[in-house]
This record gives sequence, C-alpha cells and structure tokens, in this order.
Amino acid sequence: MIPEISIDGLPESPGVYLFKDSGGEIIYIGKARNIRDRVRSYFRNDIKDIKTRILAETIHLVDFVLTANEKEAFLLENNLIKQHAPKYNIVLKDDKSYVSLKLTIQDEYPALFATRTIVDDGSLYFGPYPHGRDVRDILRLMESLYPVRKCKLTVFRKKKRPCMLYELGKCPGPCVMPVNAAEYGRTIHEVRDFLSGKDEKVLKDIEDRIAKKVAAWDFEEAQVLKERHQAIKAMTEKQHVHQHFGKNRDAWAFSEGTRTVSLVVLTFRGGVLLSRRLYKERFYGESARETIMTFLFQYYTSRPIPDEIILSEEMEDSDILERYLTERKKGSARIMGPSHRGVGDMVRLAIENLHETEVLPLDESFRDALRLKTAPRRIEIYDISHIGGQNPTGAFTVCQDFKPAKDQYRVFHVRGEETMDDIAMITEVLTRRVLNPDLGPLPDLFIIDGGKGQLAAAHKVLRSNGIDRDIISIAKGERRRRMEDIIYVPTRKNPLALPRASAVFKEIVKMRDEAHRFAVASHRRWRKKETLAGRR
Repeated sequence: MIPEISIDGLPESPGVYLFKDSGGEIIYIGKARNIRDRVRSYFRNDIKDIKTRILAETIHLVDFVLTANEKEAFLLENNLIKQHAPKYNIVLKDDKSYVSLKLTIQDEYPALFATRTIVDDGSLYFGPYPHGRDVRDILRLMESLYPVRKCKLTVFRKKKRPCMLYELGKCPGPCVMPVNAAEYGRTIHEVRDFLSGKDEKVLKDIEDRIAKKVAAWDFEEAQVLKERHQAIKAMTEKQHVHQHFGKNRDAWAFSEGTRTVSLVVLTFRGGVLLSRRLYKERFYGESARETIMTFLFQYYTSRPIPDEIILSEEMEDSDILERYLTERKKGSARIMGPSHRGVGDMVRLAIENLHETEVLPLDESFRDALRLKTAPRRIEIYDISHIGGQNPTGAFTVCQDFKPAKDQYRVFHVRGEETMDDIAMITEVLTRRVLNPDLGPLPDLFIIDGGKGQLAAAHKVLRSNGIDRDIISIAKGERRRRMEDIIYVPTRKNPLALPRASAVFKEIVKMRDEAHRFAVASHRRWRKKETLAGRR
C-alpha cells in the first residue's frame, strides 16, 4: 500500500492513473477528473467492496498521464487498457471502437455521417467520441447549421428523388437537384473548420449575424441564432489525444533543478498518446541545456525516431540534432520548438506532465523549481495599479514562511512623469523600496507582476544597487484569451516550464493575486480621496 504522503503529491487535474505492483507491473488503469481525489478514494477505511480492498493492498506505486479534459482521459484510458491489459481492468472482448464523424471530401458532393470504421480513403475523420449521443448531438447541430448530404455514396448514386431532408431544408439534394458546386464547397469548408476546432471563426460569424438581426428588430431570429451560438460553444471541446492517421510524435518538456534536470516525454504513435516517461539527469561541469541535448542524442541512438519531435524550449543545437536524426532515420525527422505553429497545446500538456509526486517542504520546492540561490523565507511581491496613468499606485505584499505578513504591506504613490509606462513605474517603486531600510529587511525572493520588460527593469535596479537576491516575474501569456500565467527568470530567453498543478506554481499565483488585490484596493482609495478633495 502506498503512503499517504505520496497521494498528497498527486496532481489535482484530469487524466489517467496507473496502479503498479511491487514488481512495477501495471495492474489497474483508471481515469479521473481529479487524480489525487480519485486515488485517495481507494484507500478509505469504509470501503466494503472486497475487490477494491484487495487492489488497494497490492498497489505499491501510482503513475499518471495528465490530459487537457475528462473526454481525453476517457479515450486515453481506453487506449492504455487495450495496450497493457491490466489484470484488474475489464477488457472488452469485441474491442469495439468509438464513433467518429466522417467527411468524404474526396467526393464531388461530400457527405457527413457517423462511422466506427476508419479507412485511409482520403476522407477526413473527426473524433473519436466516447458516447454515441455526442455524435448524434453534433450531427443534429450540423443539420441546423449547414445543409450537406448525409447519405453514403451507394445510396446517393441510386437516388431518383430527393429525400425528406431536402424537404426540411437540411440537404440541398445534390443527388437529383442542380446544386452550385462552388457554394456547396464553401459550406463543406466551413463544416471542416468547425469540426477541426476552428470554432472561433464560426462563433464570430454567428455573433455578427445576431447583431444584424437585432439592428433590424428581428428579435425572434436573433434568439434562434443565440441558441445556436450557445449550442456550438457547448460542442467545441477540442480533442488532443487521438487524431486519426496522425503523425508519430514525441513531445518533450524540461525542468531544471539544483544540479538536476527533469525530462518528460509523451509518446504519440499514429496520433494516439501511448505513454508518458519521466527521467532525471544530474549535470556537473556542463549546463542544463547541454545535458538535455546530450540526453536527446543518446535517447534516439537506441530508439525509433518519430516524424516530429516537439520541445518545450528553443535549443541552440536542435538543428544539429535534426540533421543527425534525419540521416539516421533516412527520412524526415523534424524538431519543433514551442513557437512553432500548432504545437502549443502539446507543449502545454507535456509541461503539465512534469508534475511529480515527490513532496518536499515548500521552501525547498521553490529553490529547486525556480533555481534559487537559497530556500526563500521572506518573499515580496510587487504590482502596479492605475487607470490611464491616473493615480498610479505601486504596492508590495510580504509572505513570511509562505504566510501573509499584512502588517508589512506597503504602498507607493508613483511620482515619476512616465505614469503610463509600467516599466518606469516598477523601476521607481523598487528603487524607493531597496533604498529605504525602514521598510524592513530585503527579501530572499522578489516577485514582479509583469513580463520580460518589467523583470529586466527590476533586475537592473537590484544589480545597480549591489543587491544579490533572487527575482522572478509572473505575467499573462501572449494568447491572453487563454489567460495563462507564465513565469520568467532573469537571463533566460524562454519562460520557465512549471506545471500548473505543482505546489510552487499555485503558490506563486496565489501570492500574485494577493498583491494585485492589495494594489488595486490601494489605488481605489487614493483615487476616491483625490475625487473627494476636488469637489471641495
């Protein structure tokens, strides 16, 4: 039986968990919305099921693969059970596959219908979908949005008169009616975009149509379009685990610790996520990046080389590795960094899978994950708040032993002229703080709410004043619609790869949110005071 501390270290994220016995053999595979809570449920004292109790007594190790959502976990669980056939899992004897949607783009008038048979015939396949009702709902939605044929080619060729779908306006009847091929092709292109996950374009078009209907006082049609918009949003949960006839890919993520580097690889074959493997390597005279490149060279010396290798960071020698692997494979072996188009979701998933179950004290976890000089005890978090440059306020909050020290929070009214320049304001605030010993001892770690520019300015202030302290920043990513938090450290080009499920990442976000709350509240108080003074 595994110890409670190992369970506490599991991620609170959706994914698949794998129970292993004392010999390292997989004995059970399951899926969960929250892996930690689901695994903990196997070890409750009130479990009455004999099979569950026997299973719990046999478990010696828990491994996991994180996914982006529950649907992906459902599909990945099915793939892994078929691959490993654990003795405590039920394996379906008929091996029935899930339902997919087939778009026959090779036909003159393409059709869209459901199928369980995947054939490499030039058609596009979307899915798979764990439940038949998902496919029925999508087909019903597509019928209301796009009139395309639903019948298979054998039926289509024998038609003498249009079917009921034509009478209902849900099919243009290309079987017997004259149909504009170009217009039909544009409809198929939109269907393809929608099913491929390019739902933003579809939703934007509907939003424009709603606005036009409202402007024309056609509120009934606007309501119909609004309901359609809501239905599409409910259907646009993207799938990343299984792509029919997808490429063979390895997705790598890296995390540097104190003289160690952690590497995780997600193995995709034919578009199917098959496994997650975690490695740890020590480095001495060389840098962490040199260690990573050496490991990758050695890794692919004895393993099959995939079509594409995706890295969570840009590597200087990746072109050399790419040429080496291409020559060894005698075929294309492309290496792509995080900035390449279309790999962002896979990179994020690989980074999430860096999460480890090892539980360390929070200060030691901070030191290892952020590559700090010392384990931090006092941390100061800085934020700037203003509206159009009016009443600019700088503030810092303090965490002592990872607990808020609210009596040590401080506010600065920015005096500089560049009140629209966040970088200039953070420079002023941090300079005033480090030159004023009355504000308390300097922290072990400075955290700046901002991106590379704010971090560089703050780091310059510390260096110019001879202050040797650790400093990082946290900012929203470039794709702000995802509202992803990104960690930056000085003298590093790429953001720091930290799993969102890790305790360090969660603690940084919590501290940043507290600093933001305090800065905004302080700014509002100052603005209110100025407004009241102006009325007198």
